[in-house]
Amino acid sequence: MALPHEPMCGTSAEDDRTPRLPPFIQTVFGSLPRTDQRRWAEFYIRALLRTPGKKSPRRLAESVSDSPTASQALHQFVNASPWDWLTARQGLLRWVAQAGSEVTAWTLVPVFIPKRGDHSAGVHRRFDPAQGRLSNCQLGMAVLATGKYGPLPVDWDLYIPGGWTRTRRAKARVPEEIGGPLWSQASKLLRRAPLQPPGRHAPVTAELSWLPDREALLAHLVRDGRPFVVEVPGATRVARPVPPPAGTPPLTVRQVLRDPATAAGKEQHPLVSLPVVLPGSSAGRVPLRLLVRHRPDGPAQTWLTNLVDRQLPELLPLMRQPRLAASVVGTLNEDFGLQDFEGRSFPGWHHHTTLVSAAFAYSRIDGRGAAGGAGTRSQG
Repeated sequence: MALPHEPMCGTSAEDDRTPRLPPFIQTVFGSLPRTDQRRWAEFYIRALLRTPGKKSPRRLAESVSDSPTASQALHQFVNASPWDWLTARQGLLRWVAQAGSEVTAWTLVPVFIPKRGDHSAGVHRRFDPAQGRLSNCQLGMAVLATGKYGPLPVDWDLYIPGGWTRTRRAKARVPEEIGGPLWSQASKLLRRAPLQPPGRHAPVTAELSWLPDREALLAHLVRDGRPFVVEVPGATRVARPVPPPAGTPPLTVRQVLRDPATAAGKEQHPLVSLPVVLPGSSAGRVPLRLLVRHRPDGPAQTWLTNLVDRQLPELLPLMRQPRLAASVVGTLNEDFGLQDFEGRSFPGWHHHTTLVSAAFAYSRIDGRGAAGGAGTRSQG
């Protein structure tokens, strides 16, 4: 689809603070087939970095263009212009690697996006932990690559519930192959995380209390053999390494914590490691460790990992990643307009999250304070 016109940039001292943005755009968005698309990608990211408060198309356009039709053009670039977001995200990873950042962890994090209507891609009713109640929302999932610049969002997916009819999917332009249980959509997203460096998987980290079918994802990670350290809630089922008598039900993590042998000495050893396996014939043969952090002012935190040969101090940075990633998502919401996407289509959502990720990565690595739009959100 042809965009209405080439972007016409307003002059600003801000341009001096993003001198490396054009080569960044060429690396990340060089796969976009047309020059005008690449130019609009640059102006969209420049606007995300510059615009304070709400990142509506109108406010974004006003910060980078003197044209009265720029708002419409930005909206069309995100919602209607055809370009491959996966290739752009690969370009973003390539640029991060060129900046000298080796990926040390891939973190899966949920993103709850409140919605008022029922027409946006994937919208449904779900318990939102941040609001503490059922909410009409989209459920996005992000994968963040952790390196020397901290967690950077590099890939996304949008959960499409099974109850979405063919008609609704067609209106929101959801591809036919998108769907399945929530855990399977999460696993497909994680599977796209590349080997880096070549031949070696960086560990997967996550906090899984939001995922109702978390045990299916855990079993998949165990069978897949990828290293992982994931925080799990007390209802997660595990088993002792020594097979129990026939007919004995699996234990929950909460039951393991109630065991007197586990509770003994927690004042002297606030972080302990216990051998466990997952229930089931295939996953149950793989040794795991249940990591327990006792806290004097609250319930214990618990993680499962297949990195059974690592010392506890080596695992601590991985255990912290989900909270760091959640903090990044908060920054994306507040300062980079993650929740300000006004379109309804599945491709538009992926285009917007790709552009937001690129703007955030640029600001962290090469922006030198370019995110001048950070600050108090205003309505507009």
